[in-house]
Amino acid sequence: MFVLQVAIVKGRGGIATAVAHYERMFRAVGLRSAAVFRGPSADALRGEGVDLIDAPALLTSPFGAAPLVLNGLREEVRRRAGAEPILALVHSDLALGALKSLFPDAVFATPCHSDKFKRKRSADLVITLNQTQTELARAALSSARVVQLGNPYVVTPSAPPATDGARRLNFVARFIPTKDPLTLIRAVAQLKARPQLRFIGAGELEPEMRAALASANVDAEFAGWLSAPFAAFHRNDILVSPSTWEGLPYLLQEALDHGAPIIAADNAGNCAALADGAYGALFPIGDPVALGNAINAALADLDALRAKAEKGRAALHARYGAAPFWAALTAELNQTPKRGRHA
Repeated sequence: MFVLQVAIVKGRGGIATAVAHYERMFRAVGLRSAAVFRGPSADALRGEGVDLIDAPALLTSPFGAAPLVLNGLREEVRRRAGAEPILALVHSDLALGALKSLFPDAVFATPCHSDKFKRKRSADLVITLNQTQTELARAALSSARVVQLGNPYVVTPSAPPATDGARRLNFVARFIPTKDPLTLIRAVAQLKARPQLRFIGAGELEPEMRAALASANVDAEFAGWLSAPFAAFHRNDILVSPSTWEGLPYLLQEALDHGAPIIAADNAGNCAALADGAYGALFPIGDPVALGNAINAALADLDALRAKAEKGRAALHARYGAAPFWAALTAELNQTPKRGRHA
């Protein structure tokens, strides 16, 4: 089997991160693969050794569905695949129609990176990331095969940071409403004993965040984007994820892999990543009082939160590592009938 990933993205992280983890999995289990890709993470993926094919602009346009328009792409993929059957893993739904025209014999699987499912109707297999998303997808795609597998997590396991430092809360994400950094600021503002606070990332909310910090007289460090944020963590660093929505966040999986204590909002994706609180502390979405209480509890007994993270690390590799995830995906593909182009 030859695997073709397809992703057209505007930002870093997110889908591009999923492409990287899937590619590592394919490599680990001995599959040949390539990725049709367009986005700012292209150089990083090439640096990992991903065989990238530049995604034509017409791939996601209404005209892209005409095979003659994209003959060059079809020839590039066929040259790589040879006589092997193709599994197309389509991360960008807008490309699905054109790809089914170009490769009518391929099997099409599409991971859910949001709760929008309309364009996934013609996929052979729809891969969901958490239970809530699975229920929504099955309701919206009654004729499609929907399975909850999550995403693979494939990296070299690393030891937890050995160095010590002052206890510090870390927000690692884009500064946008969905990631909800303002709830963290409101939570810290109410604490009598305030730990250090660091924001890793950038985004549209930064002016509002700085204004809220100044108004509450809360000091914080803005570290900018870090390509490997957990390399900058020490033993007493705590990750706080107040997001209002997640699918199955790689951020939390990477934190578990590094043994970092985690406090997270109880959205469906965070609950899935942390096994409903078995691997970290959860608090109600958007509740700064509850988050403040969770922070105080963590500071009072950080070893307990570290122990949860260590338990999560073992479970992470057992379920989402290359061999177990590929075995689970293969089992589902073997039960998935090939659907026609107009299904």
